[in-house]
Formats: sequence, C-alpha cells, structure tokens
Amino acid sequence: MERICKNCEKKLEKEFQFCPRCGQEHKEKVVHFKQFVLDFLGDYFTFDSLIIRSVRPLLFNPGFLTNEFIAGRRVRYIPPLRMFIFISIIFFLILGPVDKTVALERNEEAEFLDNFFSVWFPRLFFLLLPLFALFLYVLFRKPGRFYLTHFIFSVHLHAFIFVLLTIMVVLIDFIFPSSVFLSQWSLIITIFVLQFYLLVALRQVYKQRWITTFFKLVLVNIMYVTSAMIIFSTVGALIYYL
Repeated sequence: MERICKNCEKKLEKEFQFCPRCGQEHKEKVVHFKQFVLDFLGDYFTFDSLIIRSVRPLLFNPGFLTNEFIAGRRVRYIPPLRMFIFISIIFFLILGPVDKTVALERNEEAEFLDNFFSVWFPRLFFLLLPLFALFLYVLFRKPGRFYLTHFIFSVHLHAFIFVLLTIMVVLIDFIFPSSVFLSQWSLIITIFVLQFYLLVALRQVYKQRWITTFFKLVLVNIMYVTSAMIIFSTVGALIYYL
C-alpha cells in the first residue's frame, strides 16, 4: 500500500516514520483521544523544558543565547521572538491588575493610562525592537555581520527587560505595596542591573575591548532613550487628544 503524508501529500518510503518535507509523524491508524492527549502533553513538556533551558542563560549569561543563535545551535532553545512574546505576555498579565487598581482611584486619566499600557505599550515595544537593532548595526557595523544578528540581540535584551520589569512590578505592587523606600531603590537597582547586563552582553557578542564597548554603551543608551521618549510621548499625546 502506498504511504502518503497526510499533511503535505508527499510520497513516503517504507522506512520513513516522519515526512522528510514537513516533518509530521506518519500514522496509518486513526488518532484516538488518548494519543491526542499524549501528543499535547509531549509538546507542552517539550516547551516547558525549552523555557527552563532558555530563561536560565537569558538571566545569568548575557549574550549567550545570541551567540548560540549565530552559531546555529537553535533547536535546543526557544526561538527568540517566541520567548519575547511569552515573557511579555506574562508581564502584561501581571500589570493588568495593577492598572485596574489605579483606575479605581482616578477616573479619566486612569482610563487613558490603562488603555495606553494595555494596548499601545506592547505594540510600541515591537517598534523599538528593530529600532534598537538599527542602532547596534550602526555602532557595531562589521563586514559579514548582518542586521539579523543585531535584531536577535535586541530581542533577547528586551526579553530580559520584561523579566526585570515583571520582578519590579511584583515586588512593588504585590509583595511590598506600601514600601516607598523599596519603590525608589528598585528603579535604581533595575537600571543598574540592566546597564551591567547590556555591557556584558555587548562585550560577549561583539568581542570588542571593554573601554570601546562602554563608550558604545553610552551612545546606544542616548539613542535608545531619546527615541523611546519621542515615540511614547508622541503616541501618548495623539491617543489622549484624539
């Protein structure tokens, strides 16, 4: 009996268990509910193991995931954009209850802030991803180093930023909501950790001297912060007045 892939209809050799064109497993019999559940759990726990394997170096080994991607070792980790989206969704889910609490205290202004942070804030971060990569491309330009390298670096960095913001929101608004001291110092510590992380990551990925890397870190901060302020303030003003 001729064996045909049910997904892409490619003819399969007798020894093929998976389709060489689309990768789907070939099964002659009807898939029962038990097999459906097992397939789902397999995908879920594979994703779960990839999360653990990816988030650990993201947090404690700056630049490692970008170097792994450049070297072609990609299957063992979550794809960069998927990881960024996953972490950002967690952040905005946690941020949601905080925004609702603020909305009870203030009326029109709170409604605007709630709409801005829940709808436009994540969209603007997607705009900042390629923009930050463009700044890296300008500052760390080198023959044979394509824009994609800088974009992957940008995605990993912004995923780390969302992890930091998530920790800060949880500490300030859920664990220690009345601590003014913590809210002031958490912002300072977050900025310091982010700058140290970025410095090490730039050094690890672009392999330049520490002094050169530090100088370019200052430049990329100026470019990025200025652009972010312009984008957020412009979009915020347009939403508020329109």
